[in-house]
Amino acid sequence: MNILKRIMALAGVILVAGIWIATLVIAVTGAPQKLLTAFIVLSVLVPVLIYGILLVGRVVSGKPVRDEFDRAARDKKQKDNPGSGS
Repeated sequence: MNILKRIMALAGVILVAGIWIATLVIAVTGAPQKLLTAFIVLSVLVPVLIYGILLVGRVVSGKPVRDEFDRAARDKKQKDNPGSGS
């Protein structure tokens, strides 16, 4: 499952980077304004949709979303202060 998450993350990064590059190319080449507007909207909408899908996946799977963030902060704190007894 971990390798699948990495592949999907890489695909998301490539997708978003491709949209940004396409937006830049469209802006420089002087394409129609509607096309440029569409790519600017996509550059905002796609990351928001990816985040939403991940959030829904966590909620549906039954894992408490807040606990993951708390655990990550606690692990970082313990890593920074290895002598603390908590």
